[in-house]
Amino acid sequence: METLARSGLSGAAVNELREAILEGRLVQGERLSEVSLSSTLGVSRAPIREALLHLEQEGLVVSLPYKGASVVTLSQQDFLELSTLRIALEKLAWTRAIERSTPEHIEALRGIIAEMESAVRSNQKAKLVRLDLDFHDRVFLMADHSRLYTAWTAIKWQVALFLLARRVKVDDYHKIIVREHGSLVDDILVAHDDHFESLIESHIGSGYGRLHNA
Repeated sequence: METLARSGLSGAAVNELREAILEGRLVQGERLSEVSLSSTLGVSRAPIREALLHLEQEGLVVSLPYKGASVVTLSQQDFLELSTLRIALEKLAWTRAIERSTPEHIEALRGIIAEMESAVRSNQKAKLVRLDLDFHDRVFLMADHSRLYTAWTAIKWQVALFLLARRVKVDDYHKIIVREHGSLVDDILVAHDDHFESLIESHIGSGYGRLHNA
């Protein structure tokens, strides 16, 4: 991890630590020492403490009495709950997105898919996870439902951990990500497939199934 600039230290620490977790440089269950992180990032312990509290709110860090902070460890049950909750949220998001999508929205989603293609070619697997989140984040924004978006943001970083775990244990992510997201745009937003809910269930549920069976 890089030493942080002196301005916006807490926010910079959040970004650096989040990236380290999502890229697997800080692994699930790893202890996060304020002293060690302070030294590594070249800042005082105060912004580190604030950053850890923020990441705890995002669900990436857990803090226990007498043990301090560590990267959250997600169980198979956690992944199952994330998968089923996400399916419910995505169904509502896509339902509303169908009604509100514009050619500009579709073009923006296709732009993200093009970035996915580029990341696949250059073997940037960590970037694929972020682009996956960006794609779905844009759909939730298209839904124009503030409480729905809040519910999504409450789980999206743990969804990223799920995608990371899947990428590590079942390395087929880069083979299907472009095709699956392209199909979501083509079949749901362009063709208005009447069975779009089953497409969403398959897209999200199959990922959990692959990880569960690994």
